[in-house]
Amino acid sequence: MNQIAAVLGGLQQKISHGSTFIQRKYNEIGQAKFNLPEPVTWASLAAFEAEFNQKLPSEYQTFLELHDGANLFILDDGLGLVLHSLDQVIEATNEAIEYELIHEDFDHYWVIGEINEGYLLINREFAKTEDTPYMYWVFHELSTEEADPIGQNFGTFLEYSIIAQGDVFWEFKDFSIEKDNYFVDEETPEATVKPPMPIKFVDSVRVEIEYPISKTDSDYEYTVSIYEGKSGKERLMSRHEGGSRFNKLIEDVRNRLSGRQFHYSLINVFQTESRFWENEEETGDSLIINESPQKQGLSYDGYRAFADQLPRPLPGWK
Repeated sequence: MNQIAAVLGGLQQKISHGSTFIQRKYNEIGQAKFNLPEPVTWASLAAFEAEFNQKLPSEYQTFLELHDGANLFILDDGLGLVLHSLDQVIEATNEAIEYELIHEDFDHYWVIGEINEGYLLINREFAKTEDTPYMYWVFHELSTEEADPIGQNFGTFLEYSIIAQGDVFWEFKDFSIEKDNYFVDEETPEATVKPPMPIKFVDSVRVEIEYPISKTDSDYEYTVSIYEGKSGKERLMSRHEGGSRFNKLIEDVRNRLSGRQFHYSLINVFQTESRFWENEEETGDSLIINESPQKQGLSYDGYRAFADQLPRPLPGWK
């Protein structure tokens, strides 16, 4: 596996484990969105070479052969890393020439995407040999005459961008104590500043749901026990009774897990019917033994996987 495929594979594992809540500089935080489309077509590669009479740099083409563009770490404000499809690169570059974003004396660029209110560029001259870093960036309102070098080729740029969660990592070096003073507001009264809530990393959480003895009587409730810690060494975190509707119960479990300052690596959910049934035939005994109680166990790789596909009730329940 090549390095670009390995880096993107690691990102996809991160996403599948639910690790999509991000924090960037200036405390930009939120649930990020991702899109990794299908590979580029050979027709698009041929059209590109015909349009510009030049081959793509090898690292960039390797990426396109995996995904024809990508949207990575996109927050609600639309900011993040956007890599165009190859057809969009042709369109964006020609539009940049038409609207003089690409300066006539600095016309050796392709527009391959956007990040942090600016365009991502490839310097075509440097990309011919790939011996000189060819990735550049320029603010939306400026022209390529004022483009800044990122100092990377595409492969390293992509890896560093993923590490930086879609932020402009090449500008990090420009932050200094003298200039930024770490954004301290000296006028904020100390008494109003709340300390951050502690975050606890938990290897696993186990949710046990015991069904009531009746499917019909609203007076009976599910019993929910939540344990945390390493498998075999869990300790009880909470135990409570839930409403007679399973969907409401599982929503309550989800809210309890999301409301706590915890990061869960694994969530296990076990459901089981009661060992007894309510005697509906009025034989004189208040309860009868449930000879074959239904059981179900589910495992989730983290909170996001759990929240995206909540457990369903056992057959016959609702």
